[in-house]
Amino acid sequence: MKKITLTLAAFALAFTSFAQNVVIERIADNTTALITTNGADDAGVFCSDFFTLEEDAILGSFEFPGFYSSAVEIGDLLTGGDFFIYNDGGGFPDADPTTTDALVNLTSVQLGAGLELRLVDDVESGFIVNVTAANGGAQITLPAGDYWVAFAPAVTGGSAAEGRWNWTGSFTTETGVAPENESLLIDSDDLFGAGATDWTSISGLIGADFPSFAWTLTDEEEDLGFGDNDLVGASIYPNPATNVINVDFSSNVELKSAILFDVLGKNTGAALVNGSMNIADLAAGVYILSIETNNGSLSQKVIKQ
Repeated sequence: MKKITLTLAAFALAFTSFAQNVVIERIADNTTALITTNGADDAGVFCSDFFTLEEDAILGSFEFPGFYSSAVEIGDLLTGGDFFIYNDGGGFPDADPTTTDALVNLTSVQLGAGLELRLVDDVESGFIVNVTAANGGAQITLPAGDYWVAFAPAVTGGSAAEGRWNWTGSFTTETGVAPENESLLIDSDDLFGAGATDWTSISGLIGADFPSFAWTLTDEEEDLGFGDNDLVGASIYPNPATNVINVDFSSNVELKSAILFDVLGKNTGAALVNGSMNIADLAAGVYILSIETNNGSLSQKVIKQ
């Protein structure tokens, strides 16, 4: 499984603004919308949309237009938001929200801490997820490839009850190219009796064309503020690497620490021993090697093939 990339390892909880560009835009021009809600009283109903990145992208914000079935405003029913990105598993996400195996797994994202209400003419009409803020201030980079995005507000009560939220469909993309795979829905508790307890084609469920949902992805500029990056007298090779990373220091440099971080800023546990770090058991992807010495610090992206 490919892994996403941590490109900011300061792990500050405060959100910092970055310049953004539109990466994917799917227009809200379908009159049909589908439930995607995680009610506290059941396993939730989740929808997922396929997308392709032609090049690596630092995830900025995802904007999801939609509406509530039972109320103009969600009010006190909203308890957070659940956001997932999955690798493509051959026309389907390679996992689902009943597991924790999503490539990007951001659950219980709170208002003001990565989750925002989308307002149109002062009416709550959807949600915005700022990935960096939701991930505790750590940027996430997706390598070029095929993915699925899923989102659902978390609410009190049942998923199909007063807090139900519906994600607006889309026929039109910014590029004019329809997604390779149509949108899917999973209803693990079979609340609607359609048997969609695994990822299921929405077009088949509703008997009408439903190529995608409406949403917009913007990217961010890379934050290079991880460490002082003032270390001299050190070299890291090979990069990309398959099994081992080597770090050579000048004779006047004394190592204090060397930590290889994963996507969520966790220590992978890989240790630098006699100038070599064994990464053979790590998943392919991009990591951050943080080095502290008596002569300064260095942060370096390391690609594991």
